[in-house]
Amino acid sequence: MKKRLQHEHKIHKLQVGTLGIDKGFMTYFHDYGTDLSNDFPIQFFYIEGPDENILVDTGGPAEENNKFWFGAKDIQSFEDALAKVNLKPEDIDIIICTHAMFDHMLNAQKCPNARVYIQEEELRFAYSPNPIIAGTYSKSYLRDLKFIPICGDQEIAPGVKAISLPGHSPGTQGVAVETKDGLAVITGFCCIEENFTECPEPFKDMWNNMIPIGIHTDPVLALESMNRVKGLADIIVPQHGMKIPEVIG
Repeated sequence: MKKRLQHEHKIHKLQVGTLGIDKGFMTYFHDYGTDLSNDFPIQFFYIEGPDENILVDTGGPAEENNKFWFGAKDIQSFEDALAKVNLKPEDIDIIICTHAMFDHMLNAQKCPNARVYIQEEELRFAYSPNPIIAGTYSKSYLRDLKFIPICGDQEIAPGVKAISLPGHSPGTQGVAVETKDGLAVITGFCCIEENFTECPEPFKDMWNNMIPIGIHTDPVLALESMNRVKGLADIIVPQHGMKIPEVIG
């Protein structure tokens, strides 16, 4: 039986586009050669319920995404996505930055009033990334943001908590949100539904019936973070999940 939580927030999925990618980038040692380009979402999340307007990440427009990656396509603008939940960029009070890679933060500068919660280690890494993954970061979209660096787990608002989940990047964080259906955890690290549902033999016991994420700076930490999410969450919200409901909770 799920523990009854104090808060009943809602999570709104807001998709702005798609990105060109092979499934093997998400699923470690598994399913290479499956093109997800028309389905792999660039998306962010709005948490409805707290007194302040909170976003988890911001996504980014195709033109800017394609400077870092390939095959990005727009579905709607950031502004149009926010309008679906009756918000404008200037209404946003808080952005929880799961990590500072391009497709998660390119729209943050459009929110002039937002405080941006980021793990201190991620902010440090974003300004001086290791060459192995440096192509996914740029100082250009971090300028003038009102960063609030945090270390480890921290409550951001009642019923909304940032949780440290390193591995995909050094300072990746997820977001645990209390909903009427249980504790939902937005993973922060880049993954899809299959990471938590389709572990192939002979790895099921070794990987706790999960497929580790395919993009990481530390694969050991990445798997530990996946195990943490699996243990905490009643509802797992994969960062790039393709089957996420429009509203959770």
